[in-house]
Amino acid sequence: MAIIRTKDPTMRFALPTLAAGAVLALLTACAPMAPAGPAPTQALLTYETSPEGATLFEGGVALGQEPVTRTYKASAPGATITTPEVTAVWPSGAKATFWTQLQPGADELATLVRPPQAPDLKKDQAHADKVLEARRKDDKRSFEELRRERARNSAACKAELSGQSGASSCQ
Repeated sequence: MAIIRTKDPTMRFALPTLAAGAVLALLTACAPMAPAGPAPTQALLTYETSPEGATLFEGGVALGQEPVTRTYKASAPGATITTPEVTAVWPSGAKATFWTQLQPGADELATLVRPPQAPDLKKDQAHADKVLEARRKDDKRSFEELRRERARNSAACKAELSGQSGASSCQ
């Protein structure tokens, strides 16, 4: 089983945008139209799993641990894109397979869900806990690195580091 949803947060504003677009179209009916850009020829699909931490395979080739984002190209401009099958494999050996059809220009998110009847759920949940803890540590490390970089780039730190000031408090 898989759940697919759009990653585009602007979809929540589709109706007001359509109404505004209709008004704009009426106001600019006589204005020359700018040429449209080229039609999109590819789509993005990000794969996640529930529980987290499954390894993803496409055509028997390991893509890595989720999340994984893939770019799929249309066979012709405007053609619907049929994705290859992607299989999620959890440490217990449980598997879920998914494929879908995408429109060019799409940016979707698919969550492959572990089959509920598969054995060793506790093993997969324990693995997911480890994966989530590692991600939290990585996020914290990235945040601290960004904070240090911003501090180093501040005007006060640049002055301290160039020797124009006394002892440096920049890290």
